[in-house]
Amino acid sequence: MGKYEENLELLRKALRCEPVERIPVVPCGNAYYARVNHIVMKDYISNFELACDANLKEHLRLDADGTQNVIFSPYLLGTQWLSRTALPGVDLGDDDMWQVMEIDENMKFEDYEAIKEMGWDAWQARFIAEHCDDNWRHLEPFFAANPAAYKKFYDAGIPCICDFLMITPFEYFCGGRSLATFLMDDVMEEPELMHEIFDMVLEHNLKQYRQQMIDTHAIGVWIGGWRTGPDIISPSMFDEFVWPAFRAYYDLCIEMDVIPIFHLDSSWTLLLDRFKALKERTFIMALDSKTDIRKCREVLGPNVCILGDVPCEMLTFSQPEDVAGYVEKLLDDIGPWGVMIASGCDIPSDAKPENVKAMADTAHNYLSARK
Repeated sequence: MGKYEENLELLRKALRCEPVERIPVVPCGNAYYARVNHIVMKDYISNFELACDANLKEHLRLDADGTQNVIFSPYLLGTQWLSRTALPGVDLGDDDMWQVMEIDENMKFEDYEAIKEMGWDAWQARFIAEHCDDNWRHLEPFFAANPAAYKKFYDAGIPCICDFLMITPFEYFCGGRSLATFLMDDVMEEPELMHEIFDMVLEHNLKQYRQQMIDTHAIGVWIGGWRTGPDIISPSMFDEFVWPAFRAYYDLCIEMDVIPIFHLDSSWTLLLDRFKALKERTFIMALDSKTDIRKCREVLGPNVCILGDVPCEMLTFSQPEDVAGYVEKLLDDIGPWGVMIASGCDIPSDAKPENVKAMADTAHNYLSARK
């Protein structure tokens, strides 16, 4: 068994909440990888060989056991939120951060009727071409570069546990319509129309994601939750408009033997009990530092894997000993089994490299230090 297979089995053991030889570290931090390698952001998002080498170099420095992606393009964001993305070297300074633009209603209410007439696939293709900088065309070099990037990580023994993102219908439209307009004018005023549109999108996505799993030989996927947590919408609205997609995506993953990773930004503490409906030892809760991670362990029990959750602000502003103490206490409280250590969401672009190393080293040394 080679290093790749050993690390993949380590991650699968953590998923199954079984005893492991060491606590796995599975980072994600695209802009951080650029900054730590002193690469201008404009070059990082356009030269994918350069970006992959930078990503891999940092994973090797951390002795990472897995990764959440091998390369990244911010053009993906516009396809996920039906919005334009301001890019370094295009709309912004050469070394500025990319930014999703939601300053107006990129999508109009009458577009819902166009979706019903054209079908989601045809409408989405036209809309992105006309209103989202023709992102699919700009993404062609990214998709072309993926096989070589995956091979470099494979050769280095580092599995990628997130091969693509499954996005709910809710997320598409709250981006394209803008959050306030979508919630007030669409979801609250036109719920029957939203159900009709959501059903169309979900049916299409399930077919598309099934094929993507086959084409990419996916190990795992993100099921994204950004605007759908209880900080923004009510639990009843979540149950009605979001959970059906979460459940359908989870069921598809289990059918296809792909790991469902619920990537949940913002606070999900009030909705943790919903995930008790899913089978234990089959999915990952990927939390940022806004969700009460200890409450997650309490609610879901010892047989659900949790990925996270070193806070972004700690990686940027604290000292290595503070990060080490946080990771140790976290593993004392929710581990050691069924845990993968990472930042809360992405490692911030201005994180201190010594803090990121402290996060990884503390996790890796945790079990041996307690023998």
